[in-house]
Amino acid sequence: MNDLNPDENSSAAPVWVTVLAVILVPVALLFGGLAPMATDSCGPDNCSLALDQTLGVVSGALFATFTATPALLLASWLIPGRRCFATARRAVGWCALLPPLTVILLVLGLPQ
Repeated sequence: MNDLNPDENSSAAPVWVTVLAVILVPVALLFGGLAPMATDSCGPDNCSLALDQTLGVVSGALFATFTATPALLLASWLIPGRRCFATARRAVGWCALLPPLTVILLVLGLPQ
């Protein structure tokens, strides 16, 4: 078979990733927006270094959720629908979910 033939399942990965992003991004924005409230009990100056570092990573991942996730989703839709690009289309699409997943998982496991 020729790799330049059209792939009949070329839109499967972008569709799944887009649906999951529509679900995960608002949850990540909610969790990331509420994450600084974890410092309420220790005050801004008495929090542990681990908590401060984790909140720094959460803010960076939240920024990536605003910038990288839409860019990677768009790229997964724009990659040509040929068999030779199938792996790239899936990899780019699934990587779009990493920033919101990072925010959610880090906020759920904030250190004391």
